[in-house]
Amino acid sequence: MTPLAKWTIVSVSLTVLAVLVPWATYGDHDIELSRLPLWWTYLGAAAVMHACARVAPPVSAGFVVVAVASAVLVATGYDEASRIFGHVVPLVVPRPGLGVVFAVASAAAQAAGLRGRARAARPLPA
Repeated sequence: MTPLAKWTIVSVSLTVLAVLVPWATYGDHDIELSRLPLWWTYLGAAAVMHACARVAPPVSAGFVVVAVASAVLVATGYDEASRIFGHVVPLVVPRPGLGVVFAVASAAAQAAGLRGRARAARPLPA
């Protein structure tokens, strides 16, 4: 198994965790990714990042940056309670969840796999 395949498995697993765990917490209410504004930007960037890893590594490397940027963009939307809850907003201070941590770790794992592939493809000096 190549280093890229190992890191891609780790990266996909972290992306699945990022989708499953809460991205924000309002008191006792956990807010999942799909309830946040612009959630689809992270999901799309992560999907392209994983899909292009073997076929087009430079494209995948570019989408590593896009995935991190979109995860941060989505994570900053957790405090827009009126967009999440509608008209009735809980009077508690929101906290960011672990979703963004797993999302950034997923991108870092994908970057590590791409770096390992680039190192393996480099010819040895004579």
